[in-house]
Amino acid sequence: MPGHVDLWWDWEPYTGFVLKNPDAAVTQQGCGCEWGVTMRRIVGVCLVVAFFVTAGWCEEAQTETTVAEAVEEGPSVHVGGGAVISSQPYVGTDTRVYPLPLFTYEGKKLYFRGVVGGYWLYSFDGISVGPVIRPRFEGYEEDDSSELHGMDDRDWSIDGGLGLSWLTDIGLFVATFVTDMLGRHNGQELDFSYTILFKRAGFDFIPSVGVRWKSENLVDYYYGVDDDEIRFDGAVSRGSYDGDDAVDPYLQLAVRRKLNDRWSLLGAVQYEWLDSEITDSPVVDDDYEVSFLLGILYSW
Repeated sequence: MPGHVDLWWDWEPYTGFVLKNPDAAVTQQGCGCEWGVTMRRIVGVCLVVAFFVTAGWCEEAQTETTVAEAVEEGPSVHVGGGAVISSQPYVGTDTRVYPLPLFTYEGKKLYFRGVVGGYWLYSFDGISVGPVIRPRFEGYEEDDSSELHGMDDRDWSIDGGLGLSWLTDIGLFVATFVTDMLGRHNGQELDFSYTILFKRAGFDFIPSVGVRWKSENLVDYYYGVDDDEIRFDGAVSRGSYDGDDAVDPYLQLAVRRKLNDRWSLLGAVQYEWLDSEITDSPVVDDDYEVSFLLGILYSW
């Protein structure tokens, strides 16, 4: 990483933001954020929603302190909570509103950001590389909707892989690749994103644009219809469907307002356009997924 930074970017392969040092002055070395958590889960074991976006918090920093020196002072811990409003693309399912606990631990090499964990193997001159592991809380249960009756449950899994971030003078570029580790969807996902940070009227704004490639196995598992799931009756009309690989672009925006040295209010939104390989499925009703988050965080 650069020798002296005022705003340090770090990476996390999934949706969400955790800001570090956004109150310091921006230098020519750029501005940055550490990535937080993204997942798709409603409260309870059986009900699954599209996703949530986690937006983050800030810590004070001095311009003469290097990233390495700051980490040597000890790990940082952040806790908080909020509420998520999240749409679901599956037929007959409703928008969900549910509470969300927030937690991160940032060490020199090891980190945990909600349910996402990772370890830094290499960091030099703005480039960082390391493994990451996270659950994939996608899918549904048959009884989530009457229009899903006769479908087998689509279960959560755990994905693992590698992430690469590149900090430049114009922003942060991130690429991550993960694959199924439990043999459930047996698929892969490749994510590219670009993020910047700017401040206006006492608020920190973190817009991001990205695109996700999802493999054929992943799409087919969560959105396909097998032959034994075909239904044509009075309540359900559903033919077989084999999904192919898909490319989903998305936009994200996180906003943070600092209350004092420890407390911050935060908000975030993500909008993802679903590929036709997903929307053509008879179990999918919408061509997008959108989530909103409002929360509060305490840092020490």
